[in-house]
Amino acid sequence: MTTEEQLVELPEIETKERILAAALKIFGEKGYHPTTMAEIAEAANVGKGTLYWYFSSKEDLFSGIIEQLIQTINLKLRSVLEANEHPFPELLLTFTKVFLDYSYNQRQLSRIFMGGGPLGLSNELRDRMFSWHREFLEINIELIQRGLKEGFFSPSLEVEKVVTAFTGLLFAFGGRQFMEENWNQVDAEAVFIRDLIIQGITQQEKSREGCDGEENQ
Repeated sequence: MTTEEQLVELPEIETKERILAAALKIFGEKGYHPTTMAEIAEAANVGKGTLYWYFSSKEDLFSGIIEQLIQTINLKLRSVLEANEHPFPELLLTFTKVFLDYSYNQRQLSRIFMGGGPLGLSNELRDRMFSWHREFLEINIELIQRGLKEGFFSPSLEVEKVVTAFTGLLFAFGGRQFMEENWNQVDAEAVFIRDLIIQGITQQEKSREGCDGEENQ
């Protein structure tokens, strides 16, 4: 790509990013259905023609937001897997912290879905969202397989079931991060999830009982 081409492309990238940021803010404040393309264009400081040049409809714009958010977290988590050479417990903790921290910093997203964003969307968009979610699951599968390889899980472990449980924990605690104002307990929640996955509830209870017994002696 020539320098001239780069100069032409850069403003286009900045404009698209500005539109996505404005849309996320307004969708978060008003909900998906009440928001109009005219409001987004005004907030992004672009004409309606420019807005429709980048996004053919409100659903297309919403799809762009969701794609950007999901791809960003997927890239962050994959980077953790590729860069982290520490033992599995530390890798699991870092992985979980990254997800929860991202959830906390994307609290506007909760308002979009709580405002009925997904209702009435096309099957095409739902299929795309499923595809993006599948990519997220595949990253989680790699993580759990790393723990299996390092001997932290039983060889008979059913990886996909564990991934389903782990993903459920991430979304449940991630939801608390972006739905409860000033929650931001990323470190404590990440430690809890790590210990729950590696030790299990029973083992944690036994460890606590042992500690209580020692204190009573």
